[in-house]
Amino acid sequence: MPQSERKLYQFPISHYCEKTRWNLDAKGLSYDIENLIPGPHRLVTKRLTKGNRGTVPVLVDRGVVVADSTEIALHLERTYPSTPALVPVSGSERERVLELEAFFDETAGKHVRRWAYAHLFAGNADIAPLMFGDFPAPLRLLGRVLLPVIKQAIRKQYQLTPPKVEESRVKLLEGLERLEREIQGDPSRYLVGASLSIADIAAASLYGPLLAIEGSPYAARPGEIVPPAIAEMRAAVLARPAGQWVLRRYQEDRRRLARGYGARSEAANG
Repeated sequence: MPQSERKLYQFPISHYCEKTRWNLDAKGLSYDIENLIPGPHRLVTKRLTKGNRGTVPVLVDRGVVVADSTEIALHLERTYPSTPALVPVSGSERERVLELEAFFDETAGKHVRRWAYAHLFAGNADIAPLMFGDFPAPLRLLGRVLLPVIKQAIRKQYQLTPPKVEESRVKLLEGLERLEREIQGDPSRYLVGASLSIADIAAASLYGPLLAIEGSPYAARPGEIVPPAIAEMRAAVLARPAGQWVLRRYQEDRRRLARGYGARSEAANG
C-alpha cells in the first residue's frame, strides 16, 4: 500500500485517538497509523512537536505537525473545507458546535478515562490485550514487560484516588445528562443541526469506552472478564437515551465512515 500524505501517531486504545481517527474518516482523508508504546512514546511525540508535547494523538499532515485531538479536528476543517463540513462556517450553530466539542472533550475525555482505569485496575483486569492487541508480536511482548511501569504511571498521572474517581463518576454522569438535554431525549438527533459535527464525534468517541460497542476499539474480547462496576455502568448507560445515542452514532455514522480502517492499521504496523 502506498504511503499516505498523513500519519497519525497514537495509542490504539486512547479515546482521544479514536476521536481523531473518526474526524479523519469523516473528512474522507487517507492516513497511515503508527502505534506507540505508552512511556517510550514521549521520545517520538517530543521529537515531532519540538519538545512542546508529550501526548498523543499527533498528526503529521503533509509535513504540518498538529497535536491535541481538538486542534487536529479544527486543523482538518480549515485545511480541507471542501470535504464534508463538520463545523458550521459561522453563526450560532458554529458557536454551539465549538462549545459542545470543548465541553465533551473535558467532561467525557478526562473523567471517563480516570473512572475506567480505576475500576480496571481495582478488578485486576488483564489490560494488556486491550492496550497492545493491535501491535505486532515483538511490541506486544515489550508492552507486557512494561505494563507494571505503565500502570504505575497511569495511577499517578490520572490521580486514581477514591475521591478523584468518585468526582469523575459524578462528572461523566453530568455529561450524559447534558447530552440528553441537547438531543431532547431523542437518540436519533444530532447535537447541532441535522448532520454530524465535531461535537457529535467528541461526545460519541469519548463516551465509547463505557459501552464496548461492537466494531469500536472497546468491543468485548473473547474470554474478557469485565469488572462488576464497569458492567453495571455499561448497562445503566445503555438503558438511557444518552447511551442509545452513542450506540446509534457508532452504528450509523462511525461504521459507515470507518471502512478500511483495519487495513490501514495493519499496514501501518507491518
